[in-house]
Amino acid sequence: FNDQRDELQRELDARAAEADRLRRQLDDLRGEHEGLRQTKDDEIAVLQAGMDHSIVAMANLKKQVGGNQGDLQRRLDAVLSEHALKLKRILDSILRSCADKADEAVFNLNDPGNPGNMTATVEHVLATIEQVHDLSKTLAASFAGYLTNPDGDQAQVIAAAVGLSNGLEHLLANMKGVSRFASGEDAVERIIKASRQTALVGRQFFTKGQSGAMDQLLASERHGVILDTNHELQQALGTLTTLAESLVRRDTKVSVTSSREDISDLVEREMLNAARAIDDAVARLQALANQPRDTSLSDRQVQVHDAILDSSMAMTNAIAQLIRAATASQQEIVAQGRGSSTKEAFYKKNNRWTEGLISAAKTVAVATNTLVETADGVIKGTRSLEHLVVAAREVSAATVQLVAAARVKSHFNSRTQERLELAAKAVTEASAHLVRATQRLTEKEETQATEDYDRLSNLEFKSKEMEQQVQILQLEKELVGARRRLAEMRRHGYHAEEDDSD
Repeated sequence: FNDQRDELQRELDARAAEADRLRRQLDDLRGEHEGLRQTKDDEIAVLQAGMDHSIVAMANLKKQVGGNQGDLQRRLDAVLSEHALKLKRILDSILRSCADKADEAVFNLNDPGNPGNMTATVEHVLATIEQVHDLSKTLAASFAGYLTNPDGDQAQVIAAAVGLSNGLEHLLANMKGVSRFASGEDAVERIIKASRQTALVGRQFFTKGQSGAMDQLLASERHGVILDTNHELQQALGTLTTLAESLVRRDTKVSVTSSREDISDLVEREMLNAARAIDDAVARLQALANQPRDTSLSDRQVQVHDAILDSSMAMTNAIAQLIRAATASQQEIVAQGRGSSTKEAFYKKNNRWTEGLISAAKTVAVATNTLVETADGVIKGTRSLEHLVVAAREVSAATVQLVAAARVKSHFNSRTQERLELAAKAVTEASAHLVRATQRLTEKEETQATEDYDRLSNLEFKSKEMEQQVQILQLEKELVGARRRLAEMRRHGYHAEEDDSD
């Protein structure tokens, strides 16, 4: 029993010691907790004080903003007003530049030394008139939208104004160029006068649309001024259309709108015919190059023939690429422009452009065939090197006409139009190379034929000098007569190349 009692006593003492240890540990935890609570209470007090300070500061700021709200609104209105004034100044500056471009176009029109675009054709001019007609309507619509909301976007007005000024500049240059087909000075003067009037009316778009002129009108009158200007320009363009159409002979005039054939088939057939004509020209040149050499020719003559064939071949290959690029451009223009309508409807709606494109393709084909025939003639001795230079320049002129015809309806940043421009550049460079090569050959022949004047006596030298002066006078007289006959031929024989190719 005593042993059990002692055992229990020892266990009780151990339990009491454990209880005291736990009690001391609890007291320590309570002290630590009290310290943490006190620290947290201090932090909360600091945060509360900061919050109270922020609330007071926000209240004071709100009162301050509320008191200065009127000043801020006035400042904002002043900034917006200054910004709108700057935009007006920018628009006015662009419109003044457009007006200056119209003035420059009129100056070039009146300049007797400026012949205009001598490669222009009536079909291309009619397509250009149609383009200016559309640009005029676009500018009128853009101006109407801008006048309704002057704080809106000005980009459409700027783009339309720049497009119209460029269109008027091209139109005047082309109209002066085709005036060479007019019969008599009176007809030429009517064309020049009508072109000048068209540019002056178009210029009113750029002067009346400026803020200074608009501010002098009532808001209800501004739309009417723009609409009246557009109406006057449409009338002036109608007069130009009549004058341009009068330059085409009735017996040679072909209109796609009156054709019974499917217009899309007609256009594709004409483009295909042009491509075939170019391919035939290339094949003909290749056949000339493959012909056996004439053993009676000197080395000099063989060298001349090889240079002519190489240059002509390079040029016809470049023209073949041009026709392919023009066909791709034509197909892209139709695909993007017809929308949900048929190709035939698009061609009829844009009949001026269609006729210009067909005429340009035919002109390139005819000029290329002429070039090949001339090269053949030079080799056979029936044509001179000067004939070859003229034929090459005719090809370059026809190329410019084709590119201009496509550009009328092409879209901005069009890849196919870019390829067409590059192909045209290649043709122009090939033509220039052919002309330079021909001129070098001519210069060599003249150098070889140069007489040694040092061996002549004074009397012989004076006699030959007089002979040269007489020959110069005769050549100048013949040149004046040749130019007069050429002008008459162009007036009375316009489109004759179309008759030959039909």
